[in-house]
Amino acid sequence: MDKKIFIRGVEFKYNSKDQYEKDGHVFCINCDTQIDGRFLNILGKDVVVRNKCRCEVKKEKQYFDKDKKNRISILKSNCFDGIESLKKYRFDFNKSTNSKEEILGINYVNKFNEMIKENIGLLLYGNVGSGKTYLASCIANGIIEKYLYEVNFRNIPQIMNDMEKRGFDIDKNYYINKLCSVKLLILDDFGIERKTEYITEKLYEIINMRYIKKLPTIISTNLSLKEIQNETESISLKRIYSRILEMCIPVKIVAEDRRIFESKCKIEKAKKYLIDN
Repeated sequence: MDKKIFIRGVEFKYNSKDQYEKDGHVFCINCDTQIDGRFLNILGKDVVVRNKCRCEVKKEKQYFDKDKKNRISILKSNCFDGIESLKKYRFDFNKSTNSKEEILGINYVNKFNEMIKENIGLLLYGNVGSGKTYLASCIANGIIEKYLYEVNFRNIPQIMNDMEKRGFDIDKNYYINKLCSVKLLILDDFGIERKTEYITEKLYEIINMRYIKKLPTIISTNLSLKEIQNETESISLKRIYSRILEMCIPVKIVAEDRRIFESKCKIEKAKKYLIDN
């Protein structure tokens, strides 16, 4: 039920169900926060500013946190296109023993708005299993969680399979534009795709469009930096590699094979449950 009080001659309405009057002011019944605040003169009329109580602030934060959590979940689903295992990879931003590759990734996330301004991407290269996909996934999840930006994580063979096998089921221009319009595009397993004229043309189209839009791209590859820098056999590939080197900072990933490491962890867990007991 609405009631009103006059504070220094200015009418102030309040809900007596949730608020109460004391000593000429209005307070929240639950947290005792004073609701009436400072005075303002708006177009010649005095008004009393209404403050949010701690209950309202808490409720708004809970709503915001829930909405943010839902938004993050949707963004990750769109980013990884159903690859659930990649959603779990996250940096420990407070860990003092992060590897140099993880520190680089953490800094990239924290400075991502600057990376966008300067169109700085990363070329992650190294042996199979060295952790390139893991690092790229951590960066993707970090950027989604920190900025709520759209990120696309796509495997190169997956893109080519979509465009070749699905044929007329997809609008190829729309498909490429969608890939190229997000804040960050991550192209995983670059270099293992079949080298056909069509695939090479589409790869250049994607990478060049990112360059034109001045949006950063992260590329992971098993190719060596020397192979990328010294391509001589194919003019089309050389054109792609040249554009990549113009857009991306080369980062060599040297680490224990993460797949072997995760396999060891599974074996240890299995021993604990199946043998040690």
